[in-house]
Amino acid sequence: MDQLEEINDERDHEWDSPTGYYTRAKRRKLSEKYQDKEDFFCKGLFRVSELKRKNPIMFMPTEILQNILRRISYHQLSTNVRLVNRRFRTIAEDLLNLGFKKLESKLYLLIKSTDISLGFTQDDMEIKCISKLLCQLEILNLQYATIMSTIWRYVYNEFYRAPHYCMYGGLIIDTHETFIWKFVHCPDQLYSQAVVRDYDLPSEVSDIVQMTKSFCVHFDKTNEETSAHVHVWSGCKLVDILDTAKFADRIVYFEKLSADRFFAKYSYYFKNSWFVAMPIPLTKTMDWPQKQRMMHMRLRRIVLAHNDMYLQEEQYQRETALRPNAPMAIKKPGNNVYTGYGDIETKFFYYGVMNDGAYNQKFHPDEENDDLDEGDINEFVVQNRGDIELVPINSDDDVLYRLQYLGFKVDVTVSCPPQYAPLKYLRSLPSNEKNVLINKLIRKDNTHIHMNFECLGAHYARLPTKYLYIFDSKKIGEEK
Repeated sequence: MDQLEEINDERDHEWDSPTGYYTRAKRRKLSEKYQDKEDFFCKGLFRVSELKRKNPIMFMPTEILQNILRRISYHQLSTNVRLVNRRFRTIAEDLLNLGFKKLESKLYLLIKSTDISLGFTQDDMEIKCISKLLCQLEILNLQYATIMSTIWRYVYNEFYRAPHYCMYGGLIIDTHETFIWKFVHCPDQLYSQAVVRDYDLPSEVSDIVQMTKSFCVHFDKTNEETSAHVHVWSGCKLVDILDTAKFADRIVYFEKLSADRFFAKYSYYFKNSWFVAMPIPLTKTMDWPQKQRMMHMRLRRIVLAHNDMYLQEEQYQRETALRPNAPMAIKKPGNNVYTGYGDIETKFFYYGVMNDGAYNQKFHPDEENDDLDEGDINEFVVQNRGDIELVPINSDDDVLYRLQYLGFKVDVTVSCPPQYAPLKYLRSLPSNEKNVLINKLIRKDNTHIHMNFECLGAHYARLPTKYLYIFDSKKIGEEK
């Protein structure tokens, strides 16, 4: 079985910034000015009335301009139209924000209709083709959720005032629209490659996956980190990123909403994953906005890798259930491992994810598991989920000592104003309560997030098993 490992360094460079969106904050001012105005007007080259005359297009109603600019690609809106003048920038940004927001409903409708069509299909090859299309839609849906968790507080926020930016990743929207058009008019161009070679993706899906990673990192670095009050505006963004982990076990202990505060406690468990923070000598200093951005990037990388690996396994199990009498054996996902690392001041972070195939190959070789009965394996699975903390005896007779295990748990405690609550909670509110929060004045703007990372498997490598990350908008932050 193939084994693929991806190793990522946290050091980001400018050449990693994606294409497809304009990175400059505002248009460049004209540097050339007339030195001798008297000589200029004396020559009679232009009349004063001609200099003051505006372009006729500027007198068009906004609705007509919007209809005209809708025929332009989102990439052109982002890179060219936004730079013309202030009015064109406002219209282009509205079209970009609206275009990306509409993708959510479009993907939802396509997933729902495709899932329904699978129930009325009996031909084996047709089931395989539709199943591949559904897999691609699910991948795009997870990428969309990742981008939304990154930008929504600065683009689509209605609950409190924050620096306003736009979804300037026009090429990402264009690629989504190209995929949707092919899905509706010529779906064979999308599933043909995946039918021939399992788990291969069309170019549109692969490009969106890569652009999502680059765009989120770039947005955090260029827009969020440069904000004067990023520790206030970001709210519960850390929880938003964790909530996009579809295959992590999420436990909600409580969510309470009082008059001026929101309190909640969550627990997330990532299967076959690890997160270790090791102490190192101080090499370089960082300001808090940069450390906050690195934590966002670190969590996003873990979530994306975890979603990618276990989405493949879920899709494999679904296809085997839909095609029990397939003429050819359905190929299992390859053994994939993702690893990331990086250092921040006195901490060196090492984290990663592996799928079930890679885990079994590394920790459960057949020749070493012959002497284990079913009871031992079931006991191991319970301990692997991190529900019970057990100190190993460190002897050859101890099953947990001989069978290494992976998985880390994150316990999150949140205290913040209701408007700064996680996006998943705000979306679950009834419309009347949501309108109350939108129109309500924020009295206390401090946000407190307590995150406790616990990776029991690090004990066998003699590494720290716990890491404490505290985010407080007043005290800026702590790490232990």
